[in-house]
Amino acid sequence: MTAPRASGGLGVFVLAVVAYLYALDGLYIPHIGDEAPYIEIARLTGASGAWLPLKTAPGLENTKPPLLYWVGIVSTHWGRHFTLFRLRLPIVLCTFLLAALVGFVTERLTKDRVRGALGALTFLGFYSSFQYGRPFLTNQPESLFVFLSFAIFLLGRRYRERFALWMGIGISLGIACLFKSFALVAPVGLALAWVTFMERGDFLLRDALRIAVAVIVALGCFAIWPLFDPEPGAILQHFVLEENLGKLGGEGYLRGLFAWPYPIYRLWLGHLGNAGFFALPLIYLVVRSVRERKSATVDEKGLWILVLSFLIVYSVPSQRQGNYLIPTVPALSILLAMRWPSIDGRWFRLFHLPGIAMLVVLIPLMWAVRGDILPAESYASWQLAVPVIALGGWLFATFSVRRAPHLFHALVFLSFLSLAAATAPFEGPAGRFEPEHVARLAGRRVYVPEDFIRKRERHRFLLPGMRVEGYDPSDSDRLTHLLESGRMVVVRRAFGETATGPFRVFARRLELTSRHSPSEMWRIAFERDLHLLVRQELVVRRFRRGRT
Repeated sequence: MTAPRASGGLGVFVLAVVAYLYALDGLYIPHIGDEAPYIEIARLTGASGAWLPLKTAPGLENTKPPLLYWVGIVSTHWGRHFTLFRLRLPIVLCTFLLAALVGFVTERLTKDRVRGALGALTFLGFYSSFQYGRPFLTNQPESLFVFLSFAIFLLGRRYRERFALWMGIGISLGIACLFKSFALVAPVGLALAWVTFMERGDFLLRDALRIAVAVIVALGCFAIWPLFDPEPGAILQHFVLEENLGKLGGEGYLRGLFAWPYPIYRLWLGHLGNAGFFALPLIYLVVRSVRERKSATVDEKGLWILVLSFLIVYSVPSQRQGNYLIPTVPALSILLAMRWPSIDGRWFRLFHLPGIAMLVVLIPLMWAVRGDILPAESYASWQLAVPVIALGGWLFATFSVRRAPHLFHALVFLSFLSLAAATAPFEGPAGRFEPEHVARLAGRRVYVPEDFIRKRERHRFLLPGMRVEGYDPSDSDRLTHLLESGRMVVVRRAFGETATGPFRVFARRLELTSRHSPSEMWRIAFERDLHLLVRQELVVRRFRRGRT
């Protein structure tokens, strides 16, 4: 038996909660660039005092349905307490609710409470859950209601003759649509029809009508948005036609099936990135499931059908990304939990390699930053200890075949905490402008570098009380004009440099860089080229004419 004991399982859940809540208000938690424009829309809409229409800054007409922004408005009390923690907390709660749902469904399907706990922990251990289930993004609320609709269908097999079940499926799917897009009815509708045919070997008119009811109810829920929005034409133009239907076909569509940046294989391999430390167990699961497909249960087949339905449907648009598959991560988590106790412990020697490799790179990098960039006391003792403990745990489990399956999930969450520990000093004073200096600048306009759409929103939390505007740092003429005209500007400099010329420095901070090329990542990890990882941001303004 490879499942953890009850007390150990509870400890792993506590560790998972700590990993998810630690530094929730941080700038350097795993996230994607879409969080910044979503935060801006929530802020502007809340400031307008009305639920609709959604407010966007010029140049950002394409948006998402309103439910995420409404959650942000409520959690921040209409912007009166506008913090990253308040924006992100409801998303983490959705992630925890989805983990509980995964555990419940796993237990119902397997009649095994231990496997139920494994399902929930596996879901939380997927890197996509950690990366998309904490920032202010649509993915986890969308996934919660997509999977809830499928769980109602899967567990409610005895009640499929009842109209209420299909209404429940439709309402749940409709809520998901109000978080993400009406397009969700396509993969979920396909999965419902496919599972129905798989279970009975036929597909009757009444089956089509029932699924049609769920789809119509879902689309009806989505229609609340344009129905009550004062500008329905803008929704049709920007969201329906451009954001959704605009991804179907187009020039170079056939070539784009196999050419970068969105080839079809990127989508079909997307779950390996979503899995993170579970990537190798996921490959094991796929191979074993294919080999044993004839003995698979109806429930296993149904879960695989949900996964395949999303893969098939999202292969059609011209933009194919692994995060489109996140609503099927719960299904994969359940399938892994079903197989987990029967996996030969020797396989875990292979499964541990990503965790060991990550920490072997991370620990020396932390010590290099501690010595060359930051003062020695910048890291607390526990922040230095956690990655070492995690690495020791991975190595111990590798040589202890019997304990390896018990320890795997705990080591994943320790590895997540190790990532947080590595960035912790940059979430503190070293990564923030001096508060006393920022306070003296309250009310002034400042221009900040914006090399990703609406990235300036992050600087609103760094420069509270200031009026933040963005500029393209690659546009040297624009930067020169701002500096020469006496504007207050945030400029980037390599670590150790300062602003040269007739400029006064008001405040400074250290910034962790991102979006590195493979060659840059190699130089950072193995050549200790830390200037590629850390740089400075300085708040500067030209001295008034006649001063030097």
